[in-house]
This record gives sequence, structure tokens and C-alpha cells, in this order.
Amino acid sequence: MKMPSRPLLIGFLTITAVSFTAIMIKINSKPGNIEENRFLLDTVVSMTLYQSQNKELLENTFEKIAEWENLLSRYRPESDISRINSAEANTALEISLPTRQVLQTALHYAEESSGAFDPSIGPLVSLWDIGTEHPRIPDSGEIASALRLVNYREVQLDTDGVTLKQPGMSLDIGGIAKGWIADEAARYLRDNGARHFLINLGGNILVSGGKQDGKPFRIGMQNPFGERGTYLGIFTLHSGSVVTSGIYERYFEIEGKRYHHILDTQTGYPAEKGFAAVTIISEHSTEGDALSTALFAMGQEGIDKALSLPGIEAAFVTSQGKILITPGAAAIFTPENDSTPMEILADHKE
Repeated sequence: MKMPSRPLLIGFLTITAVSFTAIMIKINSKPGNIEENRFLLDTVVSMTLYQSQNKELLENTFEKIAEWENLLSRYRPESDISRINSAEANTALEISLPTRQVLQTALHYAEESSGAFDPSIGPLVSLWDIGTEHPRIPDSGEIASALRLVNYREVQLDTDGVTLKQPGMSLDIGGIAKGWIADEAARYLRDNGARHFLINLGGNILVSGGKQDGKPFRIGMQNPFGERGTYLGIFTLHSGSVVTSGIYERYFEIEGKRYHHILDTQTGYPAEKGFAAVTIISEHSTEGDALSTALFAMGQEGIDKALSLPGIEAAFVTSQGKILITPGAAAIFTPENDSTPMEILADHKE
């Protein structure tokens, strides 16, 4: 299918577009802290160590992130994911321990979400190509063919490795890999003595220990309808993860219609379930990453799911701009504007 000759607007992350992150951090640099930014994971990665001058630890953590990216990115030809996608169907492929851990977790959340989050979504992602310089609207036949290959139950993970059961299947774990990397980077920092730090993997935020003065971190939730760097409100927390998936992260527009990167595994098109953004607050970034994508694509069922999961808090921004927020998230959230419509949801957790 040829791309129609209509006005095209593309939005995606670039090395200069730090404001394209899903959520941004408000921090004040002070003497005694070290901060550095690198372009990794197709975004700007920022890390700050508080009450520390351990530049070697910071450098080593960036090197670890680069190593994990080399294993997990479908765009790196030598990565585990690329090797899996290139292997013949029904051929078990040995993989590294990190890749096994990420895939095992991805398959868990695929089951939890009944496939709304699905690591075998690769064929659909390749069709739309959103986030590149050449996105396109596939035709209905292409989408139908790709959907037949999206089925996490056809991904077999066992002691022999990983096997894709159908020819043409491919993995894309972009919906969980950054979360896993954030958790592993935090683990590495803590194992090496860091206690107060902030990790920002282009919208996947993980903080630990509060700031050096004992105050919590302030994490802004991007307004999905506003300019980059404008917030609907601020979360305050000492430790934990905040991850957002939204329609503004990667997209293209034709004749005023936006086609965003969160694809519906039932229809094959960008999910239209009434949300503009979903933010997950949790202890671990891995679960926050997977759930922000899954719950966005689940619609009302996603709200019910969030309310039932222990240790998970969430904020849903509807397509009309209303914030639907769980009680635990509301307790640490301050709206930027008192006129912003907001509803605190009834908690289903035991």
C-alpha cells in the first residue's frame, strides 16, 4: 500500500527531544550530586546519584544499560531478540539469562492481560513502523495477516531456550524491556553502595531513598493534550517507579487523525479504548512498564484490573481529559490545576 499524499506529522523520540519522555522530573542539582545523560534505548537516559561522587559507578551503570540494550533490542541485528526473530519456526534458540528473565515476565503479563500486552506483537509493529521516519497505515489484508501471527501462547520458553511456533512470528519487547533495565540498573547501583538516586529511561522513572535532604522526589505527569513539559500534576515519592504510556509518545498524523504506537492486539490498529495516557506507580518498573501498556489497551477492564492488583496504583487520563485515579495514587498526587476534572476510584484490593 502506498502512503497517501496527505499532510503527515510524525512524533517520536530523538536525541534532542528530551521533552518527549512520558513523564518528566523536577530536580534541582546541588553540590555533592552527580548527574549524566546518554543516548541509549532510543531515548535520552538520565541518572543522578545523590550524596555521591562515584563517577565510576555511574559510568559502569551506563555500560550495563548498553549491554542489556544489545541483548534486548529488536533493532540490533546481533541481539537475542533479533536472533529469535530470524530463527526458523519450531527451532529452539538458546538465549542469555537476562533475555530469559524479560521474556518470562513478558509472557506472565500477557497471560494476566489476556493478550492485551503481547511480546509476539512484532509483525504488527513492523507493519505500522510508528516511531520511524516512514510510518504508514497498513491495509486491512496486511493487518489480518499480521494478527494471525500475534499469539503469545505460540511462544515456547523452556530449558532448551525459546521457540516461535509459527513461521513469520516475531517478538517485540519494547513494552517491558526499559522497565526491566531500570530495575536491574537500580539493583546494580544498590549492590554497589548507592542509596539515593534517580533513573530516567525516557519516561520510565525509578527513584530510591528520597533526596539527600530527606524530601521526596517530585515527578510530573505529562499533560497528553498540552505542550511538552506541561503537567497535569505532580507525584511525590521517596522510592518506587512511575511509568506512563500515552498517545503523545510516538505517533504520526494524517489529516488531523493521530495514529499512536500502542497497538490493539484484537484489531491490529492503535488502541482506542477511551484513554490518552495511563500512569502506573509501583515498586518495580518492570511491572509498571508492562501494565501501563496493557491497561491502556484494555479500556474499562484495565481500570478494574488496576484496582484489583496489590501494590499497583494508577492514573488514567481519559480522551476527554478527566483523571481517574486509584486511592493510593491520589494520596501522592497534586493536580497542577484545581479545575482539572478528577475522580478517585473505589478500591477493589483486599
